[in-house]
Amino acid sequence: MIHPPQRYIVTSALPYANGPLHIGHLTGAYLPADIFVRMLRMLDNDVAFICGSDEHGAAITIRALKDNSTPQAIIDKYHALFQETFLKAGISFDIYHRTSSPLHHETAQEFFRSLYAQGQFVEEESEQYYDQEAGKFLADRYIKGTCPKCSNPDAYGDQCERCGSSLSPLELINPVSTITGTKPELRKTKHWYLPLDKYESWLRTWVETGVLDGVEHHDPADWKTHVIGQCKSWLDGGLQPRAMTRDLDWGVDVPQEIPGSAGKKLYVWMDAPIGYVSATKQWAADNGKDWKAYWQDPESSLIHFIGKDNIVFHCLIFPAILKAHGQYNLPVNVPANQFLNLEEQKISTSRNWAIWVHEFLNENPDQTDALRYVLTYSPISFAMARCLSLMRIHRS
Repeated sequence: MIHPPQRYIVTSALPYANGPLHIGHLTGAYLPADIFVRMLRMLDNDVAFICGSDEHGAAITIRALKDNSTPQAIIDKYHALFQETFLKAGISFDIYHRTSSPLHHETAQEFFRSLYAQGQFVEEESEQYYDQEAGKFLADRYIKGTCPKCSNPDAYGDQCERCGSSLSPLELINPVSTITGTKPELRKTKHWYLPLDKYESWLRTWVETGVLDGVEHHDPADWKTHVIGQCKSWLDGGLQPRAMTRDLDWGVDVPQEIPGSAGKKLYVWMDAPIGYVSATKQWAADNGKDWKAYWQDPESSLIHFIGKDNIVFHCLIFPAILKAHGQYNLPVNVPANQFLNLEEQKISTSRNWAIWVHEFLNENPDQTDALRYVLTYSPISFAMARCLSLMRIHRS
């Protein structure tokens, strides 16, 4: 049976512009998406393949401090490296954008204004960790401590990378500032929260049954088991309001006309996924297309390719933002891949434990297809990763 052409918007996770891409990134979010998009195009479907650099949030400023540089210099460096790496790896994005662009700031602020005008936010004063020595409030990623659920001593203030649990900085045992290494103190600050608990019922129905507003939206049998499982784990634990703003000096400003916005930036997990929308807007403007047809026409299909660590943000938080705003489609699938290990350890940018894609391709310029094949053929991916490390592609 021949199916008529359809419209798709396919996104790959926006890589943080704080370090190079490794083979785990390529295997998880970019190569599978590229293969899928190429197949869709061969079948004459209308496809927009969207990605870009995620250039805000604590990870960028942490890298700038570590390198004695500036956030702008860091994002410019890695954005250029990402573009070059994706090109050499044969990834066929329709656009590779960046969240530091004026269009993205404008788009992200429009989302915040819309949710604020609809009364979707809850404004609350809360206690947040403050580093006296650094003289600043600490974003979640500026705080490390022991995970209360698995005892990982290197858990961040938003998520434990070992057990995958969502955390708040106040849950960490023995928290310390990653800036100065000192114990932070609690101080009061005010932020705007997205009441995820208010959306819990429809989110559960949507994830578990595929039904949205009484209409069949997608078949959950098509979703990966671990994606459904991680979402259900969060839902079963009870969703909590999540702050959509931060006390930072790098990021998208909360619109200045909103009272109390001075010094406040958008939470990176509100800002970054909206980068898919702003990138689509730029691509559409550059190519004479209507971006709304891809994001708002119910006949369009939105699919997010991501890594395992981004599941709840793409399956719960971003869908909540899209539905609260109104008019936008929710994803029909979120194919999140498991982590790729290297010599029985999780690949890690922060620990410099990786095979960097740009180094491999620079040293082996005629092996792009071989690398793509090996990373696609998962049964031997681990074996090849080990072989590559023995070839001294891994940099200690």
